[in-house]
Amino acid sequence: MYGFMGAIGDYFKERDSEITEADLGRYNVTQRIEDKHYFKVPSLRLAAINPPYFHDGSASTLDKAVRIMGRYQLGREIPEEDIKDIVLFLFCLVGEHIRLKP
Repeated sequence: MYGFMGAIGDYFKERDSEITEADLGRYNVTQRIEDKHYFKVPSLRLAAINPPYFHDGSASTLDKAVRIMGRYQLGREIPEEDIKDIVLFLFCLVGEHIRLKP
């Protein structure tokens, strides 16, 4: 599945840095203008243990990624307490996994 980064707000404009080739997303594969800024959406199962986040690794922490997604995908500022709850939920999805064994 692919998703558009910046469904509500212009993530790339407000990020305050030059657009890179990686920022073009799926467009790099298809060369179709409608695929610009579409990115593969990974499973949430191991999201909590796989930083950094986003196509460019620009969110170093999960709480920062949740905050950014709230702003640019939902068009709202998520309260800090809700961000903590979302992050805890994402950690619960990991469960037992081979990468977590000593």
